[in-house]
Amino acid sequence: MTHARPDPEPTETVPSLPIGTTLSGEQFTITEHLGAGGFGITYRARDNVLGRTVVIKECYYEDFCTRSGKSVVARSQSYAKPIRSIVKMFMREAQSLAKIRHPNIVGVHRSFEENDTAYMVLDLIEGPDLFDIIANPVSPARVQDILTQLLDAIEKVHDLDLLHRDISPDNILIEKTGTPVLIDFGAARAEASRHTRAISSLLVVKDGYSPHEFYVTGSDQTPSSDLYALAATFYHVLTGQAPPNSQARMVEIAGRRPDPCVPLAGRIKGYDQTFLQAIDTAMQIHPGDRLQTAARWKSLIAQGKADTSPTGQLRVSSKDVSLDLERSLTRLVEETNDEVRRISQLPEPPKNVVTLPEQPETPPTVQSGRFTFQTADELKKQEAAVTAARTQRSMRLVAGLLMCFGLVFFFSVP
Repeated sequence: MTHARPDPEPTETVPSLPIGTTLSGEQFTITEHLGAGGFGITYRARDNVLGRTVVIKECYYEDFCTRSGKSVVARSQSYAKPIRSIVKMFMREAQSLAKIRHPNIVGVHRSFEENDTAYMVLDLIEGPDLFDIIANPVSPARVQDILTQLLDAIEKVHDLDLLHRDISPDNILIEKTGTPVLIDFGAARAEASRHTRAISSLLVVKDGYSPHEFYVTGSDQTPSSDLYALAATFYHVLTGQAPPNSQARMVEIAGRRPDPCVPLAGRIKGYDQTFLQAIDTAMQIHPGDRLQTAARWKSLIAQGKADTSPTGQLRVSSKDVSLDLERSLTRLVEETNDEVRRISQLPEPPKNVVTLPEQPETPPTVQSGRFTFQTADELKKQEAAVTAARTQRSMRLVAGLLMCFGLVFFFSVP
């Protein structure tokens, strides 16, 4: 399986701050350009006060602004007010993210305004991204562990009424300890539950990972939007390729043609079906059809693990349980009928039996006329055989009922 990293789209050179530039009263010195996107520029910097290396994210929405010296200025007068709104929003998100203390979320230490824009100071995470990790085979247990940790992190973000909005393999770093860390909150948006047009007007998209609502100005964006991007990321992990663009999927589905995104369930070996189905559900095109919360997704993963035996075999589904019970009851009835038929073939105690005292020299049975004579011992043995057969039949019935009740109880426990 080849895990392909998407080809980077050609972009214009973003005017970054020069190496050696100092910020926040010379507390930070820029030492390297790490990257740039539609919403900001990322630098490696030296914290001259604490003597450590950090990452600094600069608010720079390139569609609206350009650089004049160190300052960020509007491309036109009509963009001046939107840029100020973006800077204020950037500062609010930085303050919200700074409150989060979570091992799977990059730490935000402070934020400040300078050069007519805003900056966010974050931890430097040393390690490869998820693209690099999946270039080599990764065990299903490891994949599930990474996903569970990231869901825990995203749940924390959503609890603060924030959206990440830029989840993709290159924004998930793996520390030397093996801990996955969600980074690049530069595209985060606050007040996710309000779905305001102003908040969702900033389009930051990645083909294959972004849900279709990220492409539409003013569309509602909810926690399920982040979950779509996370599911698309792990679709790539499991298949080796990014899923089809959500816009292309929408066009095909609207035209009543097959969804070009082939579901994972039933075709990826080594994973239980509940795990795969959860990813498929989170990647549904229509937001209402998706998983709505990270907590729900985590519960499905836990359910899938609980439904898998130590041998790796899935436990029987509720439908299969009903079928097994029906088969067990049928088999029990058949065995009981066989037992009854066998008992019915035993000789019945004859009518008009006259029991005589034992005569040692007399033959065991004497027939004369309309009477049949048996010894007391022979009659006792016959009665004992009938009693034993009836007892055995009763024990089989009791054992069968106990087995059925046991099966019902076992499979009814969550």
